Amino acid sequence: MKSEIFRKINNRENIKLTFQYVSDDTLILLNSIISRVLSKNDMVYILYSMLTVVREIVVNALKANAKRVFFMKSGYDINQDQDYNKGISFFKEKVVGDFDSVKEDLIKSSYFIQFDLKFTEEGMYFSVKNNVPLIPQEQERINQRIAAASDKENFHEIYDDIEDDTEGAGLGIALVVLFLKKMRGGASSLKIRSDGKITVTSFEIPFHLKPENVTSFVKERILKEIKGVPTFPENILRLLDLCSDPDSSIEDIVTRIKTDVAIASDVIKLANSAGFITSGKMEDVGMAVMKIGLKNLKSILIASNARKIMESRYSLFEEIWEHCNRVAVYSRLIAENYKMKEVAENAFLAGLLHDLGQVILLAVDMNAIKKIAEIVHDRNILSSAVMEEISIGISHSEIGALVSENWNFPDYLTKTIRFHHSPQNIQKEYRDIAYTVYLANLLCGIEKKKYYYYYAEEPVLERFNLEGEKDLEELHSRIKKKFENL
Repeated sequence: MKSEIFRKINNRENIKLTFQYVSDDTLILLNSIISRVLSKNDMVYILYSMLTVVREIVVNALKANAKRVFFMKSGYDINQDQDYNKGISFFKEKVVGDFDSVKEDLIKSSYFIQFDLKFTEEGMYFSVKNNVPLIPQEQERINQRIAAASDKENFHEIYDDIEDDTEGAGLGIALVVLFLKKMRGGASSLKIRSDGKITVTSFEIPFHLKPENVTSFVKERILKEIKGVPTFPENILRLLDLCSDPDSSIEDIVTRIKTDVAIASDVIKLANSAGFITSGKMEDVGMAVMKIGLKNLKSILIASNARKIMESRYSLFEEIWEHCNRVAVYSRLIAENYKMKEVAENAFLAGLLHDLGQVILLAVDMNAIKKIAEIVHDRNILSSAVMEEISIGISHSEIGALVSENWNFPDYLTKTIRFHHSPQNIQKEYRDIAYTVYLANLLCGIEKKKYYYYYAEEPVLERFNLEGEKDLEELHSRIKKKFENL
């Protein structure tokens, strides 16, 4: 089935899928279709926004069908106001967030969802159809949310206005409108129409987009904050130059390290960490440098000083650094598992610093980020970065990349930080590093119940010869076991 769909995408033929329930397999297939379509048309940069939009619309259709099944089974007439008001509170309590509870009823019912993708000369037309009409209460809420989202510049401005408890958070339509506005650089193309039997939600995406820049006071504060982040101390810059200079001797480098007690301590401490060494504790700077090598030393200097600067300027965000440490080690273990020795150290360093921007983002506006995190979790959005972009105008990935540029980090490091949530956007020469960090971050997120296996991007799975969720679970188990045994 998938091969036939991909053949149609390559030939720009129309695609139609019909299903009665939205399972993980359905979402994986939809993710694969969107990813392949955007890759084919050089539009991968909007991947996560598109996945969010399609998923929200499909889940809205599922919710509408589930509501009918639930009302009929519970003996409520959805067209009677009194019954509707009673039934909807029970529907929210028992079904919203747990559609599996009505899965069998949906499969036995006559209700369906149909996903269509049509290609035109100018772009792509997406539609999701389900065979239930909109009732007046539903139509009114939809109109209110579209209007609220259309008049605002960012999600942060409208969050309190559109939140309602009737059927959950009530944010889906507003999310779709804002994502489409950002992608298209203007008014949303979203259309929702019902003829009394069928409801169709549709939108168009032109091949040539003019993305809209979202502005907010939080973004302005963040950009000012980035300019104020201190640069690396002169002694560190000199050491980094020595590590990169082929004419430098180990003795010169070790001598300079020993002149700075803090650096010497960091080198010994990190050289003895699980990420850099597996046996034999090091006590001497010279021995530590000889053991780990100059490339690893450079990674240590960059990582430890980046963290030191951030912690001296902001409150300690230990949870972020712990996550980064785990991602770094997972990145190295994944690279070793696939015999990618040439990228292992760079992937380790990129893993250590991939969430650099989170520290600044949280320091500037903790409340805004908490709201974003809640929405990302509650709605199973694939990446917090896309919510950050429509809420405040800049993501933690971009913030980290800007800081990295200010510190003159190597190009591969800046690019991997920028694209660690969207690795297909990075140029081919750095793709193995970015794919490795992306996969390590995904596995760590799964352990925290932030992500699911079906979130994985298809090109990443293909690069690591992972044919499906089962293969990914097995890799995860091996990597986690090795980590715990370090």
